[in-house]
Amino acid sequence: MIALRLLPLLSIVAGSASWPNLRVTFGLNPFGHFFYPYPLTTSEAVGEGWELISSCGDDTWMGYRYADPSDPSLILIYDVNGYIAGSQNGLLKTYCDEESFPFSSNPNYQSGEFYGSPAYFTTAYYVDPAIICEGGRSEAEFKSQGLGDRLVFQTADGYYAAPMTKNEANSLSEWTDHFCFIGMGDHYIGYNYQPSQDCAEVFPAQLLYNNGNLHGFVWQHIASLPGDKWEYPDANAIAAIIDRPPTCLMDLMDYPGLSTMHHYFHSNPWFTVCPFGENRGDLPEFKDAMKNM
Repeated sequence: MIALRLLPLLSIVAGSASWPNLRVTFGLNPFGHFFYPYPLTTSEAVGEGWELISSCGDDTWMGYRYADPSDPSLILIYDVNGYIAGSQNGLLKTYCDEESFPFSSNPNYQSGEFYGSPAYFTTAYYVDPAIICEGGRSEAEFKSQGLGDRLVFQTADGYYAAPMTKNEANSLSEWTDHFCFIGMGDHYIGYNYQPSQDCAEVFPAQLLYNNGNLHGFVWQHIASLPGDKWEYPDANAIAAIIDRPPTCLMDLMDYPGLSTMHHYFHSNPWFTVCPFGENRGDLPEFKDAMKNM
């Protein structure tokens, strides 16, 4: 497993982000069910039909977790004051092929249940995990920051703070610069241009940068997962995002399949552009491929 730079909570330094929204799922049609905004407070979540599934101290994760009972793909996490603090992907184990990818031994996936069904979860926090159950954010902090001020992934080995800028990402060996795509941003991923790289060794997320700053991320799972929030990249879509993808990724695309979910921290992802000449979406062979994402 490639070592991420795991940090104790007190050493996680906040960025200067101002993130007004949480939106998920890339789509070419700006009027379709894409880039959909999700509630930033528990009162909004309850009003939209989300249900509390666990509280501080109940299980492996920080905060108060809310879910749509019919869809494990996105779970929202709030602090003790009811402000957004993170989110999760839920993967029902019935859709996870252990022979294709070792979910049970991969530290980036934690085991649990979703309404009684065995599942794996990947978790991202948008604030310091240490405060979620201990005081939370103030109203002033929430109004100033919106979604939060950092991106922190939870693993079985500890917490990992994502680099807040491209310059910082460029200094870290675990992230490699890949392609920029309009409506997404510049992708940094653990794939290192080597065809023999082991896909099980790659952290299951991509980082998204715009104008040099972190503005979102993508969960990437080696499984074919049901639900309208998922994107299903094919070979052309992979080529539009990943520079020199490893052989294993192309093999796994055929079986068991790939499921991704873009997360955006700003109001309108369509305003995300790429430097002149760097937008892969301008290439004709990729336009049809993006319809599958």
